Amino acid sequence: MSFFQISFLTDLRVRITRWRTWALVLLLPLLIFFAARILPAEEVSTPVQVGVVLPETGGGDFWRRLEERSGLVVTFQEAACDQAERYVAAGRWDCALVLPEDFEERLAGRDLEGMFDLLIGPGSAVYPMVRETVAACLAECISPGMAEDYLVDSGIVEEGDLAWIRPRLEEVLLDQDRVLVSMETVDGAPLDPLALADSGVANLLAGLTAILILIWVLLTAMDLGRWLDSPAAQRLAPLRGRISLLLPRLAAALLPALCAGVLALTAAENPRAVGALVPYLLFWAAVALVLALRRTAWGVLPVLMPFVPVLGVLLSPVLLDLSTLFPTLAPVIRWNPITLFLRACGGSWTDGLLLAAGGTAIVFLLLASDRAKSRSR
Repeated sequence: MSFFQISFLTDLRVRITRWRTWALVLLLPLLIFFAARILPAEEVSTPVQVGVVLPETGGGDFWRRLEERSGLVVTFQEAACDQAERYVAAGRWDCALVLPEDFEERLAGRDLEGMFDLLIGPGSAVYPMVRETVAACLAECISPGMAEDYLVDSGIVEEGDLAWIRPRLEEVLLDQDRVLVSMETVDGAPLDPLALADSGVANLLAGLTAILILIWVLLTAMDLGRWLDSPAAQRLAPLRGRISLLLPRLAAALLPALCAGVLALTAAENPRAVGALVPYLLFWAAVALVLALRRTAWGVLPVLMPFVPVLGVLLSPVLLDLSTLFPTLAPVIRWNPITLFLRACGGSWTDGLLLAAGGTAIVFLLLASDRAKSRSR
C-alpha cells in the first residue's frame, strides 16, 4: 500500500476509537432530526387562522370579500365573539376581527373611524396584513358610493342619471385593467408562500449542519497543526513534504464529518443538500491545511471558536439575510462559503462548483509550493 493509504487507515483507526468522533457522527444527525420535527410540516404549510366576528344582521358583502382573500397565507374564520377571544388567547388563531352591530349603518354613512376592533395576543404576527386586507375590502364596499358622490358633486352626472350608470361603478376590472403586484424573493425568484416556508426550515437545518461541520474542521486544523509540530512529523517532513503528511490525516478526520453531514441532511429530508456537502467540505479542508501550516493561525483558533457560530449565522442567510438591512454586507454574505453551500442546496450548482474549484485550487497551490521548497533544499 502507498504511504497515503497506510497513514489514512492508521489515523482513521485511531479516530474511530475516540468518543469525540462518535459524538459528531451520532449527535449531529440526532440534533437535526429532532430540530426538523420540532416544527411539523403541517404547521409550516397551514395558513394563519384569523377569526371574524360578524354582526347579527348585515356584513354579508364585507364577509364575502374577506373570504375571497383567504388563501395560502391567511384564512378567515367566522366565529362568535367569545370563541374568537378564547382562540386568540390560546394561540390557535393569530388574531380576530370584530365588526360593530351597526356595521351597515356606519358603512352607508361613511362613518369609518374606529369601526373595527382587532383582538391580538402576545404571539400575533400577521395582524398588520389583516388590517391591510380589511382596509382593501372596506374600500371595495364603499367605492361605488364614493364614486357616485364624486360624479354628482363634480357635475359630471346628474343625480337622476345615477340609475343607469350605477352598474358600471360596481363592475370588477379585468386583470389587464388592474395594477397587479407580483412578489419575489431578494434574489429574484418567484415568491410561493408554502415553498418559501418549507425552504426556510430546510435552509435553517442545512445552515446548522454547515456551521457544526465548520467547527469540526477548525478543530481538525488545530489537531493537525499540533501534530505537525511533533518530533515525528518534524523528522518526516523533509522526506515526504508537509502537505503530503497532512492530507491523509485530514481525509481521515473529515470522513466522519462527511458521514455525519450526510446522515443529518438525510434526517432533514433534504437530499439536494447531500450533494452540496462534498464541495463544501473540500473547500474547508483546503482552508484547514492553510491554517495547520501556520502556528499563529491555528494557535488563535481556540480564542476565535466561540465567535464562529455567531458569525456563521449573521454573515449567511441561515435565519435572515442581513444584506437586505445593511447593503454594505452584501458582498461578504454573498460570497460566504456557508451562503454558497446554502445556494448549492437550493439547486445552484454553480455555487457548489465554485466551492470545489476554490478548495482544489488551494490544495494544488499548497502541493506545488511544498514541492518547490523540497527541490530547493
